[in-house]
Amino acid sequence: MSQLLEKPKSHVLYSEIYFGKTKTLLKSSALEVRCDLCNSELGEGIGITAKKIGERTVFVCSQHGF
Repeated sequence: MSQLLEKPKSHVLYSEIYFGKTKTLLKSSALEVRCDLCNSELGEGIGITAKKIGERTVFVCSQHGF
């Protein structure tokens, strides 16, 4: 970032400034989605659908879709 275009002078201060980034820790409560009936995971050829039944969310795969 600093470029010297002419001969350095004795009364000029040349410096480089660095701004460090602080590392941020991420906390997550995410889980893999599985079918509540057969426990199969999302994968090739298998789709997972979320259905709301009352107050509960139920995950079902494409084989059990209702």
